[in-house]
Amino acid sequence: MASFSDLRPRRRAADRTAIRLFAVLFITALVLLVTRNAEPVRLASSALTSALVPVERALAQAGGGIGGVVETVRQIQDLRGENARLRDQVDQLTLENVRLREEAIAARQAARLAAAAERIPYETVSAPVIARDPSGVLQTVLLGTGSDSGVRAGHIVVSEQGVVGRVSEVGPAYSKVLLVTDPASAVSALVQGSRATGIVRGQYGDTLVMEWILQTEKVEVGDVVITAGLALGDELRSLYPQGLVLGTVGALDRAENSAYKRAVLLPAVDLRRLEHVLIVKTF
Repeated sequence: MASFSDLRPRRRAADRTAIRLFAVLFITALVLLVTRNAEPVRLASSALTSALVPVERALAQAGGGIGGVVETVRQIQDLRGENARLRDQVDQLTLENVRLREEAIAARQAARLAAAAERIPYETVSAPVIARDPSGVLQTVLLGTGSDSGVRAGHIVVSEQGVVGRVSEVGPAYSKVLLVTDPASAVSALVQGSRATGIVRGQYGDTLVMEWILQTEKVEVGDVVITAGLALGDELRSLYPQGLVLGTVGALDRAENSAYKRAVLLPAVDLRRLEHVLIVKTF
């Protein structure tokens, strides 16, 4: 183990070394200060600066490149946020546009039904179509208005184009309508131009047939057929008032050796596109 007497010489030697280093640095700094304007010193300084310029330029470019990458990443993030915000705005505007278009369609339908109601000399009530058979096998539709609104079985149903059918079943808040195209439906009718009379029945395929037209009656393709307002069978009076449009003549069936002919009618109402109708309280 070293004694204190051994440590003292070592400490004095370290102190002397530090003094020498300080002296050298001091003298060097003093010489550079004094000779800073001397030609050799300026040349050395210029050479050293020239040597360091490429290094500084490379470091600057590297720093600028990193800064550019960081800025690009930030801009991409900003653009993504802006794009998401614009998509949300587009979605909202699309939904709003759909809502406004539906409101406009509903308003036009309501206006047309109101105009049709004014032409009918009976009390009417508007009703929405809430269910239908998409296959067309069942010739019925369900309305969202019933006995609570005064609707009764036997009341007829029309749209702004013409006859839809008649109410066959009623509940407090619904009505079932037998469409005019159902084979069980029969309506007394007449051709608007020639006044030829007959009976219009439904048949499968969303068409109508006007039967019992005298061969001598003048009926042509394109003629409009309307309700005649005449009672049928055991009816005391017709459920359908006169003058409601049933359809137009699409074809004629002139059977040989028969006193009567038939006309195939195109219904005035597109029954597959009904949304709102009028229930006519004929009694």
